[in-house]
Amino acid sequence: MDAGDSALVWASPGVSLVSKRVLASPVSGPLSVAAPQPSPESAGVGDAANGAGGAANGALSRTPEVQMAEPLAASPPWIGDEMRYRRIMTPPVCVEPERMVTPDVAQTYMHNENLDPRLVPNFEMDFDSLEHAYEFYRHYAELAGFNIKRNRKRDKKESEGQEFCCSGEGKHKSKVAVVDRQRDHTSKRGGCKAMVLARTTGVDGRACYTHIVLEHNHKLVPTPSMTRRMRSHKKQDPAVVKLVDTMHAGHVAHVNVMRVLRRFAGGSENLHLTERDIQNRRAAQVREERVDDIPKLQAFFRECKLNNPQFFYEFQVDDKNVVKNVFWSHASQQGDYADYSGVVTFDTTYKTNQYSMPLAMFVGFNSQLQNVVFGQALLRDEKADTFEWLFKQFRACMGGRDPIVIFTDQDPSIEKAVREVFRSTYHRYCRWHVTNKYRLELNQLNAQHPGLSDTLTSVINHPLSPAEFVGAWEAMLDKYSVHESRVLAKLFDERKMWIASYFKEIFCGTMTSTQRSESVNNVVKRGYCDNSTTIHEFAKSFLECLEHTRENETRETYNSQGPSVPYTQYRYDKQLARVYTRAVYHEFKERFLSSTAFFVRPHPNKANYFLVSHTRPPTEFPWLQHEFWVKAIVKRDVPEESVFECECMRMEHTGMFCPHLVCVLTNLQVEHIPSRYIPKRYTREAKVATAFDRHDRMFSGPSGETKASRMLELLPDWCALQQSSVMSSEAVSKCKELLRQALDVVKEIPHDVGPSAPTAAAQNPVQEEQRVSASAPPVSNIKGGRRGSVAREGGDAVPAPHFNRPQTTEHTRRCSTCHRSGHNAATCGREPPPKRPRGRPVGSGRGRGRGGRKGGGGRGYVEEDDIDEEDYEMELDDECGSESEY
Repeated sequence: MDAGDSALVWASPGVSLVSKRVLASPVSGPLSVAAPQPSPESAGVGDAANGAGGAANGALSRTPEVQMAEPLAASPPWIGDEMRYRRIMTPPVCVEPERMVTPDVAQTYMHNENLDPRLVPNFEMDFDSLEHAYEFYRHYAELAGFNIKRNRKRDKKESEGQEFCCSGEGKHKSKVAVVDRQRDHTSKRGGCKAMVLARTTGVDGRACYTHIVLEHNHKLVPTPSMTRRMRSHKKQDPAVVKLVDTMHAGHVAHVNVMRVLRRFAGGSENLHLTERDIQNRRAAQVREERVDDIPKLQAFFRECKLNNPQFFYEFQVDDKNVVKNVFWSHASQQGDYADYSGVVTFDTTYKTNQYSMPLAMFVGFNSQLQNVVFGQALLRDEKADTFEWLFKQFRACMGGRDPIVIFTDQDPSIEKAVREVFRSTYHRYCRWHVTNKYRLELNQLNAQHPGLSDTLTSVINHPLSPAEFVGAWEAMLDKYSVHESRVLAKLFDERKMWIASYFKEIFCGTMTSTQRSESVNNVVKRGYCDNSTTIHEFAKSFLECLEHTRENETRETYNSQGPSVPYTQYRYDKQLARVYTRAVYHEFKERFLSSTAFFVRPHPNKANYFLVSHTRPPTEFPWLQHEFWVKAIVKRDVPEESVFECECMRMEHTGMFCPHLVCVLTNLQVEHIPSRYIPKRYTREAKVATAFDRHDRMFSGPSGETKASRMLELLPDWCALQQSSVMSSEAVSKCKELLRQALDVVKEIPHDVGPSAPTAAAQNPVQEEQRVSASAPPVSNIKGGRRGSVAREGGDAVPAPHFNRPQTTEHTRRCSTCHRSGHNAATCGREPPPKRPRGRPVGSGRGRGRGGRKGGGGRGYVEEDDIDEEDYEMELDDECGSESEY
């Protein structure tokens, strides 16, 4: 090849698509031979030419003849991108030509030639029954790599035998036109002839194969990852299924369920359940949960009543005998109310169940300053008569004992019900709800008047007397010239219901709002339920939530058994460290630290009176009273007669010493605190003796064991046995034999775990159960209810469409044209429903499945590989649901 040929090669279209960086690289192959080499004398000229060419063409380091090639000027604009084409692109690998030829319809496929002949069906085999013959053929199909089924078209009499064939047998005949197809999925039925025919012979009932066809007209896939997806080869181990159901009941995420199963089986190749199987099982559970919701709730309440007769529940029904409201309280909750009944917050929350019924809870705090729930209810509406019924049931459940103070939101219905039922209870508003109601108006005021927000907060929170509060409020209005503000006027008019200055003498503990109720609401909705939970499942989940909080309380109580380390060496400090719980003493230490910011001066004229002043007097808010008079009468001979009072009255309001009193106690070297200044609810001995058993689950085991504790006791041995047995097939067989023998032995042993109700039932006879309708309640239409619900007359809401499902097994057949119930295909004029995503939805749950909602099982989908078009339409006809379900 000469130089001219070389120029032609460089000018060819195929090479002109190469980037300039490639052209600048050393030439390899034939081009390196054909390209002319520059002489030493022309090196400088070549370099100059390359420089000129580089300026025009991207620094091409080639001879002038190559740089003058015209095709480069006509190259596409992306040729100049050196980062995109660093080297000559290799064309993608294409399919072989023989693959493009239509396959021979007469070509057949068989199992792997290395398969053990003893596992291949033959005419010399005989079996104990037709079922054993099917199981042998199924095992052969699993090793060969194809799916099988029973041919239902043959006579099912045993004298005629049964035919077991490949799932690709027969041809599918579509019942709908191509344009009316609801999914883009073809049938796998391609006329495969592979089959075996098993018949019974003789009088002993043994079976043998009388006809065998091993050839298939399709390829086989003898890999575990493929065969485990075939319906006939899926194995559902009862232990694995029970484990899956347990994790679903515990709201374990789907991805974590699969991780546990893979580790349990030693890898995904050993797991005969696919992810779609787990999703479908969860969807089936959700559908089962939604049937007979109220009867299942009554059954759960009967079980709780049997475990402990102290359990209390009550239904309120409407004029149709359908459940309207339900209230219940466990024995442990009633025991908590006996201990900590002084202060109660009441609030409602939403989106905790599928009927959008508000969840109402009575919440308090225990000796560890933790939240405790005294009772709960699900309501259909939020009217005054509903709250009145609820408060009466709560009062009856707690033995007619009213709380000292109850905090609620600013709801007129609740206020009216409190006045009617809790006549001796102080009713106060939640501080947060009062200010949050005017949040937008207050934000506008704060934007117009910088500093108003801090001043308002100081006025509200500082322990002023009522007269001092009025003076501070007026001073704030004068300072910021906001006398005309309607929002501040409304807040001032309602001051007696939410400003602590007006009820400082009332014991409220550590609560001034319904914040504890909000905290419990958050725990319930985050870990135990959502807006798709049925009522009976919600009741069970709420009991689990109570057990969780009980465990936290037990842990904190255990950690508080020993005395806390005293903060100082003062005698009274050591006394409080010994008496208070750990959480309460930690609160006291913070107040002790705050007391160091004050100094004490005795009153010049009054004995036993001390003026406690802050070391840094206020400058920005001069109306703040940082001086409080403290009365302290110390009787060292009779310490129980000592008297301690503070003008701020935080002792009476919270039950704990304020920093002013702590400062005086330290200054006077007090050695002993009288018992009347230490509320019992803050001590380690806060619980009182009750006439009933506090345990929600009562068992009669010899040592008080429960079924759960015994299962945990057996679990390590079972896991060790399983791990040791799976390493040998002989060990697996021996393990199964021993387990069957052990099962036969333990079945003969009488049970000693169960409800121990005879004695308790004699003292508290079980009440006659209230008869209510089994119909599910309608969806509530309240301020936090389901969107789109239309209220009926009387305040009830129209149920959501997917709650119109009949709860019996009789369903109307669906139209084959539009797939909706109650239509005739010949006269149907409706359009088919819109095309659904790949996979058929079969239910909905609490998880994030494909197309599901956040929080649990999602919508389940049937495995498409296991269903052909004929089976799909059959299942549509048999499925229950309304037309708006899809």
